Amino acid sequence: MRRIKIIACIALLALLPVALFGCKGMIVSGETYYLYNYDSTTDKFVNMRTSLSFGEGLSTFEYTFAMGDLTISGNVEHTEIPDAYTIVCGEEVVSLVTERYKSHLVASEADAGTIEFFDALAKTFTPRAQYFSYNGYLFSGETVELYHEADEYADSFEGVYCVDNSDDTIRLRGGSVYTKDKDGAYTVKGGYYTVARDILTLTWIDDNGNDMYKNGVLYRERYLMAKVTIPTGDALVGTSFEELLERSDFVNKINARISDYSGKTITVLTYGFFSKDSME
Repeated sequence: MRRIKIIACIALLALLPVALFGCKGMIVSGETYYLYNYDSTTDKFVNMRTSLSFGEGLSTFEYTFAMGDLTISGNVEHTEIPDAYTIVCGEEVVSLVTERYKSHLVASEADAGTIEFFDALAKTFTPRAQYFSYNGYLFSGETVELYHEADEYADSFEGVYCVDNSDDTIRLRGGSVYTKDKDGAYTVKGGYYTVARDILTLTWIDDNGNDMYKNGVLYRERYLMAKVTIPTGDALVGTSFEELLERSDFVNKINARISDYSGKTITVLTYGFFSKDSME
């Protein structure tokens, strides 16, 4: 299920954060939050050595790229619905950020059209990124891999989930993961899951009901469980570089079905976040 996020992933890690965690119920100033991404090879949330901290009143931020080679700063904007924080780079660091991002595009062998589009965009665009907040956690739409269907149980932990990069759906129920049979019913058991401290661990199984392995590694994924309230009569805002170049599947699909999701609170599963507490 986990796919390689081509330009979007590069921008996410190299430009502005992926997601953030805070203490239970709130984001706090004066703390250092570190970026964690789930790594299936080690079965751990790995500290990416990238950090974020907030100034007094959560009105400003400092973001340090991996290995501490560059720190940027700017202002923070907050919205109630969705409960989200948008970090906006100060004008004095815009050129540093755009130059760094372009270098990653070149290194990733982005095509000439993408680089030309970026050059045009960078002349007038201020780097910014929006993050949804839940129980002290902040995360971007780009890191959401599974999100609840827009039904009457949309804010429930169990139920039918859409997959970000496909039209597939799965159902979580009673500790098991089900996929559809040929008649469209969720009767095919594809795996099982456990939940502990806001983290869902999903293990896939093969046709014989045995744990599935890929290249000798157990096919397992871990996600932060969170919730997002979709604004009424308005689309989700995706305002980071990666979403201008290639909008996240989650944001794309929610906006495409905004009439279904408008005003609903939905459960989402995301694989990346910042935390002030160690996840290792």
